[in-house]
Amino acid sequence: MKASTFAFKIATAAILVAATVFTTSCNSEKQNIRFGSGNKGGLYDKFANSFAETFNKANGSIQIQVKNTSGTSANIRLIEEGFIDFGIVQADILKDYLMRSRMRHAIAAVAGLYTESIQIVVAGDSEIKSVADLVGKRVAVGEEESGVLRNAEIILESYGISLDKVDAKKLSFKESADALKAGEIDAFFCTAGIPTPSISELANSKNIRLLSIGEADAARIMGLHPELTSSVIPAGTYAGQEADLQTLGAKAILVANQLMDNATVAKVAESVFAIAAANIASASTANSIAVATALEHATANIPVAFHPGAAAFYASKNAKVEVVEPLQARGPIPSTGD
Repeated sequence: MKASTFAFKIATAAILVAATVFTTSCNSEKQNIRFGSGNKGGLYDKFANSFAETFNKANGSIQIQVKNTSGTSANIRLIEEGFIDFGIVQADILKDYLMRSRMRHAIAAVAGLYTESIQIVVAGDSEIKSVADLVGKRVAVGEEESGVLRNAEIILESYGISLDKVDAKKLSFKESADALKAGEIDAFFCTAGIPTPSISELANSKNIRLLSIGEADAARIMGLHPELTSSVIPAGTYAGQEADLQTLGAKAILVANQLMDNATVAKVAESVFAIAAANIASASTANSIAVATALEHATANIPVAFHPGAAAFYASKNAKVEVVEPLQARGPIPSTGD
């Protein structure tokens, strides 16, 4: 099992047992925290809603409100503007943003979650066999302010295809799947954890294929974009997929507004690793390795420093992370509760 897939399963399993490790707040006043997910049909949305459901049942005084967004770029902007408190973002898009930003940013890391695979989907009987064949085709490249759109641009440009050389459609995951099923587009890009719900649903009703990015092309692209990583979509991930598929990917990261209080962020970080507490209690060698793998994945190759609350949680697990410098003279926009 790939380490990234294993780490994602640990993070997802944490949702199922989180209720056993939370403590009840002494503050009787309810605190609402706003969690930016992504568009419906992707794992950002599935993860955020599953997480919120269990967290909210266990915490009467702190409640997560999931906010559907168009994804990474939107979540970055909404955290910066104070409209959300937590969000899931792609590591590569966050790194690009931080390198271009001229201001002190309000974003701090909480945990690396799992690797998102860049998936390019076509109909099973399509004449499109490689990325190079997308020239002139109707291609859904993701929504505005999405990591999908940026990844689509990177992949296409690496094959000498500018965005204006395809008939680009800016659609969500679900819209893309529906459009391919209806024959309204020829292909679509989707950067998400696997299996991606919208692609699974499509594969169960229509014969589809995913385009491969071969090892040589992947190495060339990673040379230009080292924030990307190699990713394999195992055979059987989707109906009709008979062989492993080589592509590229990026780590999904849970981030928070730096001005969130330490206790709340520590509680959220702890929830992601509730399964680790159960594994440590079992004291088996295999489970100890599982815990170490999860912690390493959560803290390695993160392009932004960690929130003090998250850092405190990792310190309790004997893991040291870089902590963000205090952010001064800024404050989040008060929540309207919407």
